[in-house]
Amino acid sequence: MSDLDHVRFFGDKITPNYVEFADADGIWVRFYDVPKIGLAVPQHSHLHDHVTLLCRGSVRAYKNDMILGNFTAPAMITIPAGDKHLFVALSDDVLLACVHNMKGREELLEPEIMEEYQIV
Repeated sequence: MSDLDHVRFFGDKITPNYVEFADADGIWVRFYDVPKIGLAVPQHSHLHDHVTLLCRGSVRAYKNDMILGNFTAPAMITIPAGDKHLFVALSDDVLLACVHNMKGREELLEPEIMEEYQIV
């Protein structure tokens, strides 16, 4: 049994609100707005280490289907490459920012990001 058995995912009925996506000198930042308690950013993994900044609200973070911990803003949550992770809102109006240092490693970006932002 996983710690995720009772998590409601954005993908079920609500699309994640990507507030903004920016790239400055190889630093990629993507904001996620989670409007309601109990909603989650879907589980995913990356080919590189990254940090998720919890800018507003509280979340429970999961890594590889197990609880990593509860966090309240401001907080930094480090996620190693290859680890599946997700964030469940423990309060309304959560704002997360995923930060990736991609300088010189653009080839590690996921294909859907490459396509979405027309990176050649």
